[in-house]
Order: sequence, then C-alpha cells, then structure tokens
Amino acid sequence: MPDRNRAEDETKQLRGMAEDAREDAAALAAERDALRAELGRRTGQLREAEDRLRRREAAGGAARPAPPRRALGVPRQGKNPDATAEELRGAIEELLALAASLETSNAALSRANAVLERRVAERTAELAALNGQLRDSEERLHLAQRYAGAGTWDWDIRNNTVEWSQEYFDLYGLDPARTLPSREAWLAAIAAEDRASTAAALEDCLRRRDPDFRVEYRIRHPRRGERWLSGRGRLVCDEAGNPVRLIGLNLDITDRKRAELAILDANESLRREVEQEAKAREAAQARLFQTLKLEALGQLTGGVAHDFNNLLSVITNGVGLLKRNPETPRRGRLLDAMEQAAHRGADLTRRLLSFARRQALRPEPLDLRAWLEDMRELLSRTLRADIAIEIAAPDDVWWPRVDPGELELAVLNLGVNARDAMPRGGTLRLCATNVELDALTDPDRLGGPFIRLAVQDTGTGMGPDVLARAFEPFFSTKDVGQGTGLGLAQVYGFARQSGGSARVSSRIGEGTTVILLLPRAQPTGMPLPPRPVVEETVDLAPLRLLLVEDDDAVAELTAETLRHLGHGVSRVASAAAALRALADGLAVDMVLSDVVMAGGQDGLDLAQTLRAERPGLPVLLYSGYGGAPARVAAAGLPLLRKPYSLEELRRALGTALQQPRQPAPVGQ
Repeated sequence: MPDRNRAEDETKQLRGMAEDAREDAAALAAERDALRAELGRRTGQLREAEDRLRRREAAGGAARPAPPRRALGVPRQGKNPDATAEELRGAIEELLALAASLETSNAALSRANAVLERRVAERTAELAALNGQLRDSEERLHLAQRYAGAGTWDWDIRNNTVEWSQEYFDLYGLDPARTLPSREAWLAAIAAEDRASTAAALEDCLRRRDPDFRVEYRIRHPRRGERWLSGRGRLVCDEAGNPVRLIGLNLDITDRKRAELAILDANESLRREVEQEAKAREAAQARLFQTLKLEALGQLTGGVAHDFNNLLSVITNGVGLLKRNPETPRRGRLLDAMEQAAHRGADLTRRLLSFARRQALRPEPLDLRAWLEDMRELLSRTLRADIAIEIAAPDDVWWPRVDPGELELAVLNLGVNARDAMPRGGTLRLCATNVELDALTDPDRLGGPFIRLAVQDTGTGMGPDVLARAFEPFFSTKDVGQGTGLGLAQVYGFARQSGGSARVSSRIGEGTTVILLLPRAQPTGMPLPPRPVVEETVDLAPLRLLLVEDDDAVAELTAETLRHLGHGVSRVASAAAALRALADGLAVDMVLSDVVMAGGQDGLDLAQTLRAERPGLPVLLYSGYGGAPARVAAAGLPLLRKPYSLEELRRALGTALQQPRQPAPVGQ
C-alpha cells in the first residue's frame, strides 16, 4: 500500500513537470516566431529602400549625366542640384541606419535562435526523460494495483460520469468492452445481500459530507467466486459544501475477511464448548453436592431419627394418655405439647427439603421495606428483650423476587443463630442496599442488579475453622439436642435456589454478618404488582366433597376434619375410582385429592383430566412430597401442603372455590 501511494505521487509530479516543459517550449517558439517576423519586416523595408534608390538612379541618368539622387524618393522638378544632393545624402544615411539596425536585428535573432534551439533541445530532452519516468511510474502503479488486488475509480458527481481503472475491471471480473462504468453498474456488481446496505452507506456519506468513505461488501466474481472487497474513498466538495467528486480505490480483502469469519466461528464454537463444559461441570458439582448431602444424611441418620423419635414420642404418648383418660386435667397441656411436636417435625422436614433443594419456591415481587418492618415485630417476639433490632433500608431500595415465606424462614434462622451468639444481649441489624454485580469478578458468577440483605450481629463471632464450614449441612457448634445444623444450610439453599447467593463473614469477638444476594424483580420505572392481601376467611356454606386418598388412616382423619368443618364427604382410594364415581352420577361441589398416589394416575393427572372433562369443577390438591409443589404450580392449580392446620384447610377450600376456571388446552 505505501509503494502504490508513492508511485501515484511520483506520477502526479512527473505529469506536472511535463506540462511545465510543454508550456516553456511553446513560449520559446512564440518568441522565435516574433523575432522571425520582425526580421522579415526589416528585410522588406531594406529591399523597398534599395528598389527606390535604383529607380531614382535610373531616372537621373536619363536626364543628366551626373545629377544628385534621392535614395528614398524621386526629386521634384525645378529644384536645384544642391537640394537634390542633400536629399540623396539623407536617403543614403537612412539606408545605412536601416542596414545597421537590420544587422543588429540579425545578430540578435541569431543569438535568440541559438538560445531558443538550445533551450528547446534541453526541454525536449527533459520532456523525454519525464515521459519515460511517467511511463515507468504508471507501470509501477498498475503493477502495484494488480498485485495488491486494488482498482481505482473516479466519480464526477455533477456530470454523473465514472472512470474505472483496468485493475478495477479485473477486480470485478468485468469486460471493459461490455460494461460502461457507472454508479448503477457498480451496485449491480455487488452481491444482492449486501447491495442495500452498501448503497445506504454511500448515501449517508453524501448526506453527511463525510470526507472519508468506507464500506465492505461481497461480489460474485465470474471465475473466482465470492470475494470480499473494501472500498476507500475521498469526497471532494465545492466552496458551498456540495459534493462534486468522489475518488478512491477498492481492495480485495477476501483472505482477511475469511480469517475473521474463521476466528468468529472458532470463538462461537469455543463459547458453545465452554457453555457445555460449564453445564457439565455444574451438573457434576450438583451430583457431587447431592452425594455429599446423602453421605451427611447417612452419617447423621441416627441424630435425625433421634429428633423425630422424640417428636413422635410426644405425640404417641399424648394420644395414649388421652385415649385412657379423655377428660384428664392435663388434656390441654398434652394437646399443646402434641401440637408443638407436630410443628417442630414439619419445620424440620421443611428445612431438610430446602437443604436438599427439593422444596419448590413461589417467588414474587416483594416490598422489602414493608417486609422488614413486619420482620421487626416477628423478631422482637422471637428474640430476647436484651437484643436490640435495627432496620436500615433506603427509600429507593429495589424489590426482590423471592418466596416471602422462605425468606422469612431464612431470616428467622439467622435471628435465632444471632440470639445464641449473643448470650449477654447485643444488636441485630438488618440492612438492605442495591448492588450491581459483575459476572466476571463475582465469586458466584452473578451478574446484574441484586438486593444485598445483610443480617449482622454483635455476638461472639466465629473462628476461621468454623467459618469455613458455616454453610455445611448438619454442621453445628451447639450441644446435642439444641440444633440440627440445618439453619445456615437452609439459608444458603434458599438463596441459591432463588437465583442469588449467601455469604458469611465473621471474627472472634466482632460478631457475624450473613449477606443474602437476592435477584431484582423488575427494572426501575416499571410497575410492580401490589403485595398480595390475605383476606379474612369467611365461613363456607356446606360443600359436597369427593376425597381421593389411598391411605386409609389419612383418609379417615381428613374426612373427619372436613365433616367437623360442616362439609359432606365421599371417599375413594384412587383417581380411576374418582372418575368412575363421577361418571356414575355422583354430585359433588369440589374434589380434594392427594398428589402422590399409586395406581398409575396421581392427583395431578386426575386434576388435569377433570379440567378437560369438567372445567367448572374445582379441584384442591394436597401433598407432603417435596417434588409436588413445582408440578402443581406449573399446572396452575392450588396446593395445600401437609401437615396443615384446621384453619389452613378452611382457607384452602375457600381459595379453591375462588380459583378461576380455565378451559382445557386443545388436544388435552
């Protein structure tokens, strides 16, 4: 490229010098012609004077033998001889002066001719040398264009005329004898997929008066196939700023473009391989983590069984005492103990499911500032009076998208841990802030907007060894029977399952800070849904219920509970039996079914069948299986989680009645 530019500059200089030499030669020729004309005029005057002199001499000899003559005129009649002689002397002097002037002119002309001939010879030699250099420069330019794959073009915008170099024709594979250079011919030679964008780039250059024109496009060469060209041009405008000329060249960049495309393909392939490797690594890590959890469960089965046996002992012993003496004075305390044991068992089960990440979450946008104020009251009832609770959340804190119930459980777990770490009292601080994370630098590769919820205490803190195992399931520094070691594991599992993460920092004697990173619900400025309002439960009118339960003991207790609420109950043991009963004409207002049942059809299959066949019949599903909520939520059906209280059952029935009926999907 530099050689071609240098050759073009040399060619321009040589052409200028040749033009100057031509102008000098023309000026010298004009000067020579002027001198020749002057010499001819003077010679004519001399000959005219000589002719007059001869005529006078001839006329005087015929009249007198030796009269005086005038050199330049005939003497008048009647003049004296002295006057005639005087005229003759004057004519001779004039003739001698003219001859001297003519001789001087001839000498000057001779010198001018000599100088002119020398200068013409020099200029002719110089012009020949310049022409030789010009030919060499043009040959070098053509050679550089040919080997560089470049072709020049010149567009006269005012006259709409275009000139292409021979290399330009070769570059496009066009025949100069058949193709007339024009803007239309240029666009026609461009590949169809790039034609519109290239024409738009040219129009944009003319509209913006951009002096540098750059564009890349493809052509279909008749012999070499698809080629990539790069156009580079310079726009020339007049004094008013109107485009008048666009000159430039085209370069063949096929090799570079193919290399770039190959690199892009390689990068894309590498990206896919990295994604696949990352997915495989995540899957392997998940399997490893699940294996570690199973190993931990296996190692601590005895401890978990011990906790459940304690709870079951309270329930079974209480039931035995009530059976023996239903009216015992301790009846109220026994029932409270049994209920507390049942709640503890349900809480332990929920923690185990959350730790195993089988508990389905129901994320929704949450007003965090209002929620923190509610948590202040809940924590104040849960913690001791010597622990101060502080809440800090700016007005512009974002709404996270989380399961409010699970977030409440996570913060309660952290509050209980903080309470145990502050035996002499202290401060529990909950602080919410907005953060933007970078996936390239974040340890968990989280990127985007998150809410940072920090739970900080002023307790005893943890040492490095304990801190390293803080989120490890079943790891606990508490005495046997005082903790399961699932609190922080539940917090971590909830945060990860919600799309965020949990982190902990601590020092001995300086307290502990647990940070929850929660994903943002929606960008700022978009409307957020209001917090769901829990309406007060109203008494329902008696309903005719079809209970589908394969466990006889559960079915009997559930039916008795429903009858206690004032409803009529018919019970079947399978989904197929429920469909047969309805087909036989059993009239019911709602179907209440367990999700997990034997027999090939479970409760979800039954609900979907009823949605297709009886879209107006409400269905309420209940389950204690950890995998059921996700399937039920995906189907858009209400779910009652076991174990449940009487009031929870009452509210679930009301919710199922208010559930909008949806038409069955086509083909279902």
